[in-house]
Amino acid sequence: MAFTDMTETLLLAATLPKTTLLMIGAAASVIIVLWSFTHWRAAVKVALVTALLEGAIRKWAFPQGQELVYFLKDVFLFGAYLKFFLSPDLDVRAYRLHLPAFVIVLLCFVVGLGALNPNIDSPILSLFGLKVYFYYLPLIFMMPYLFRTEQEMNRQLTWFALIALPICLLGLLQWQAGPTSLLNVYAQREAMEGGASGFGFGMERARITGTFSYITGHTTFVVFFICLCLVLLTVRETRWKWLIAGVVLPLLAVNALMGGSRAALYVVAFVVAGMAVPAFAGKIGAGTYFKTILVSAMAAGALMISYLFYDAYFHMSVRTKTAGDTFYERAIEHPYEAMAYAVEKAGFFGYGLGLTHPATSALKNFLGIEGPKQQAVGVEAEIGNVWMEVGLFGFVAWYALRFLLIGLCWCGYVEARSPLQKSIGLAALLLSFPFLTMQLVINHTAAILLFALYGLAYLPRLQPLVRSHARLRQPGRAARAVAG
Repeated sequence: MAFTDMTETLLLAATLPKTTLLMIGAAASVIIVLWSFTHWRAAVKVALVTALLEGAIRKWAFPQGQELVYFLKDVFLFGAYLKFFLSPDLDVRAYRLHLPAFVIVLLCFVVGLGALNPNIDSPILSLFGLKVYFYYLPLIFMMPYLFRTEQEMNRQLTWFALIALPICLLGLLQWQAGPTSLLNVYAQREAMEGGASGFGFGMERARITGTFSYITGHTTFVVFFICLCLVLLTVRETRWKWLIAGVVLPLLAVNALMGGSRAALYVVAFVVAGMAVPAFAGKIGAGTYFKTILVSAMAAGALMISYLFYDAYFHMSVRTKTAGDTFYERAIEHPYEAMAYAVEKAGFFGYGLGLTHPATSALKNFLGIEGPKQQAVGVEAEIGNVWMEVGLFGFVAWYALRFLLIGLCWCGYVEARSPLQKSIGLAALLLSFPFLTMQLVINHTAAILLFALYGLAYLPRLQPLVRSHARLRQPGRAARAVAG
């Protein structure tokens, strides 16, 4: 009876008029912002978990209000941003994060000028463009303060990694359910009507998306969580190591195959190699059984795929062999062609910030707003979309910012004062390079996870302002434990 009542409630919510949904969303947003302001650390953590689950809400619970659910994690972060930057706690004010904030803000300002492009012809679309580029960037300044001790950080990152277990199990159900099942739908209603994506040589299996709206989100989840699991396995204090190595990591590998993304496999191979080489050289994971656990996890994954999920391996291998492009074409030729096309079409000034984002059309339809004067034509490679939107100067500033953040990851790795800090710095550095060409602006899941990871990688650059001042010593004790 309770399940039936819940189902009826969800169906009722999915059929509410648009104005009613907006009113409910506004009221809920005010409540969430007030709570987030007073509990900013918890709000950031809730936002990160919401980023993993919002696709499920959009697809199955509230398909009519999916445009509102898309912003749910952003509402949690908004209250946290207000608290952190306008009214920080004493333990935050007692420490300084040594980052080139002026340079970062200046580069963001140059990119953000694209929001003033008169072609956009809508202040709402201009704000949305600023949101997709910069909304998660403040996390790089907040994440070093998020955990009060390193032990708390390790424990809560472990629980965060274990969230992968139910998501991966859902992926297995989607694989068995087939392309016509309600489990295998995208968020947009148009995609739902068109059916799920297959592997290109038959529709007997659907490419899974887990709890995410689209395949890209699931691919991002697999890559980041494999990386997070490897980080945790390098730390002596991590609990549930054998559960992570023997169950979570193999299931993530299986989900990568079922997702059908070749890019995910390439990035995972790069990350595993990038973590294994320093481990075997004694640079990370010293004093742990990381090398043994890593080899055991790879063996467990191979056995699981060979005996339990060979069908997924078969579909992925056939997809790879029959694909119409090679790794070189996807990594080199496609970005080059996208850049050439963008320069030809957009010139030096671009069409306007955020106009190639697919959500722009959904937002326009949902709110009934006008603009732009001339619609930008999106291309597959994000590097071309950035030029298409912001032109030459914004393009240079955006990728200068990206390389600056990568350089700071290297500094965090070198300056790390604990095994956990060192492993996180290395993980952030490794993930940075593939995402220079992969989707980040258009992929909100990647954006929030990558900028949050950057913030943790910059933890070694957190220093107390006054070490001996008695007033600051007690409130700042917990933050000092994290800073090392």
